[in-house]
Amino acid sequence: MLKDSAGRTISELTFITRLGILTNQMLNFERVKIEHEPPEVRMKSFEVEPLREYSDKEAYAEAGRCIGCNICTQSCPASLDIGGYIRSTALGSPADTVRIVFENLPFPAIIGRVCTHNCEDICVLYDTGGPIAIRHLKRYAADQFEDYSKILDVPKRNFINKKVAVIGGGPAGLTTAYYLAIQGIKVTLFESLPTLGGFMRVGIPRYRLPDEVIDKEINFILSLGVEARLNTKIGEDVKFSDLMDEYDAVFLGVGNHKPRMTGTPGSDVKGVIHATEFLKRANLGEKIKVGNNVVVIGGGFTANDASRVSIRLGAKNVCIMYRRREIDRPGYPSTNAEEEMEESVEEKVKYIWEVTPFEYVGEKGKVVGVRYWENEMVSEGHGRAKPVPQKDKVKFIEADLVIEATGQETDFSFMEAEYLKKLRLTPAGHIITNPQGMTSIPGLFSGGDSTNSARDLISAVRDADTAVIGILEYLNVMDQVADDRWIPYLDRWKKYAPSVVQR
Repeated sequence: MLKDSAGRTISELTFITRLGILTNQMLNFERVKIEHEPPEVRMKSFEVEPLREYSDKEAYAEAGRCIGCNICTQSCPASLDIGGYIRSTALGSPADTVRIVFENLPFPAIIGRVCTHNCEDICVLYDTGGPIAIRHLKRYAADQFEDYSKILDVPKRNFINKKVAVIGGGPAGLTTAYYLAIQGIKVTLFESLPTLGGFMRVGIPRYRLPDEVIDKEINFILSLGVEARLNTKIGEDVKFSDLMDEYDAVFLGVGNHKPRMTGTPGSDVKGVIHATEFLKRANLGEKIKVGNNVVVIGGGFTANDASRVSIRLGAKNVCIMYRRREIDRPGYPSTNAEEEMEESVEEKVKYIWEVTPFEYVGEKGKVVGVRYWENEMVSEGHGRAKPVPQKDKVKFIEADLVIEATGQETDFSFMEAEYLKKLRLTPAGHIITNPQGMTSIPGLFSGGDSTNSARDLISAVRDADTAVIGILEYLNVMDQVADDRWIPYLDRWKKYAPSVVQR
């Protein structure tokens, strides 16, 4: 190994250099600013990401603010060793950062862009200069590598005599496929769409999550021998019962893709669409005619996405209507909700709070506007204040397109009645699983939006991590595990990750 005149190794010299940067940064508690692309630039293109990436110097400095308490890990649904990968970033080793993330999560570049980052909300530096930019540091590290196989020593195994079917190519299904394939399980992934990614592909706009980022991480998973059958609808092209009969276990990662419409009078006229359908069509490349005036019904993240996509498709005036107050909107209070709204406002999205749309007005079969009541927020002494429409206060807003971002649910029509009758669901319609991720049907595991109420990517990954261990135990192959470093860590409270190479 190369050494300097004092006998120190090159890696020691690197450490000393980094230590100087960290020492200087620790005297400055202010978060390293994440630069935004100008609104007038990004509003015109799906190709421009709103946030610019940290430079090396900025990443080292921001990571250097971390005090190493690792409290953040306790709020991460996927139990990532956040303190460990921030430390490796601060020391100038993005490869080690990626290795740590892959202990539980095979999507560092994706999650580094779109995670809800609950971890930042409990950062001990939140009120002292701002929370560590955890999500952005993950993105920085992942974007340094085009091919993860160059830095990840994933064991190459022959397939053992076990096979698992995964229904749904979203974050839960892909995570399950990744960790099972490493252990020699033959995984076949069934996806109804012509592309993999699920909600990551069709529910998140391309300016937030570029196709090339998704492709990079999905292709790495497929390189492990995972077979993907696209354009394959369970219940039509393949029977669900056949999968249960032919495979040793089945994992459901079907998500919530069935729109939940409000049924507002006038919903049947042309120009009224649900946000999930709108975003899917836009993400798959369709040039949707939005007109000049777009009204989005709903106050959550999907409403923000639909409004900003509308602007990029040419809308002049975009308005979000929500029945409650600004402080009642989904996701608030959180840094994620604040960031999303800040970006939307920069892009000239308008908000109308405390209103109830009661009619979509049509002329000649085409929507032309929305009639709505103003609401009065009434406290009932517990829970959130209730919006009560003031029906003497009727207002009208013009609309060429109305987008309902009002929630969605799981479509279980792919299941035969004999299985659906056995599947236990919560009153809200979510699949009930045991601590190993298995449903009430033996051999059938589940995770993601169809199973938990969080409805975010990182929680879907956590469900998959749980199911991976559950499936390995169910198949009775835990004694054949090649290396337990490649089994997800479900719960951790430790300082640093074992996969960090100490140099």
